[in-house]
Amino acid sequence: MKIRFLGTLTFLALLASCVSKKESKLFTIHQGPAIGIDFKNVIVTNDTFNAVSFEYIYNGSGVGIGDFNNDGYQDIFFGGNQVSSELYLNKGDLKFENITLAAGVTTQRWVTGVSLVDINQDGLLDIYLAVAGKVPANQRKNLLFVNQGIHDGVPTFNELSHEYGLDDDRYGTMAAFFDYDKDGDPDMYLVNNWLEEYNRNNLRPKRIHGEAESTDRFYRNNGDNTFSNVSEEVGITIEGYGLGVAICDINDDSFPDVYVSNDFMSNDLIWVNQGDGTFVNRASDYLKHQTHNGMGVDIADFNNDAFRYPGSGYVAARAQTSEVNDGRSKL
Repeated sequence: MKIRFLGTLTFLALLASCVSKKESKLFTIHQGPAIGIDFKNVIVTNDTFNAVSFEYIYNGSGVGIGDFNNDGYQDIFFGGNQVSSELYLNKGDLKFENITLAAGVTTQRWVTGVSLVDINQDGLLDIYLAVAGKVPANQRKNLLFVNQGIHDGVPTFNELSHEYGLDDDRYGTMAAFFDYDKDGDPDMYLVNNWLEEYNRNNLRPKRIHGEAESTDRFYRNNGDNTFSNVSEEVGITIEGYGLGVAICDINDDSFPDVYVSNDFMSNDLIWVNQGDGTFVNRASDYLKHQTHNGMGVDIADFNNDAFRYPGSGYVAARAQTSEVNDGRSKL
């Protein structure tokens, strides 16, 4: 009887443990409308505008999360393609309010990437949008919404890409802001992906002297709320159909480097910061394998060995020891 009673207790304890584990969840789904978010990036196709005529039609438009009104809550900016971008203010307790019109951030462009940066270092977060699409050049200029201040808890913005010299129209995919020359202000690497008329998987000679339309661009911060395109001066001259960019000090020399994931047959690029205001592509030195049709990139120390490994597109770049830094830079 005693054995049977103990067995029953053990069974009940295990059952309670299982129920407890089922009820304990790491994440809970909160549907958009229930928390005040109803953004939909609706794409309408027809017989002339579709995935055949525009291969990047379903690539999306980007999302940026940051505290735009400095209230301690993270707000959300959604980029739009055929619909306007939208900005949602976090009111706390997972409740959001659409403030797009009040903030002045409506768009009529095909947004491909959202980057958040305090571009004028006034303590307020600004929004830079990469723009592309099969449209005339004046309709694919990148946008810069500069935060003008907070009124009754609502941030307001002015579009100042032209004034800052950042209204690039080269089929932008994504911008990365970082202080490459360590002078205290953010500079910008812009990933481009020009829509060629021919099959971009066709074999042909590489264009490495800045002559290709699909060469990325680098903008140096002049320190007076303007930027200058210094791509050739700093060595950014190799073409690529860029879809992803990550900034990291890859070789541990204290200068930020750039990894670009490129689509189709173009090689990925590892722009190593030389510390003298220039970059050199070291992809062939640092990588044993590279991707084709790279769709994105992330860099992380995923095995906790103090080295950072980039994963690009479909295949993670595997390590080859570099001679830089006594062979410690392993990718």
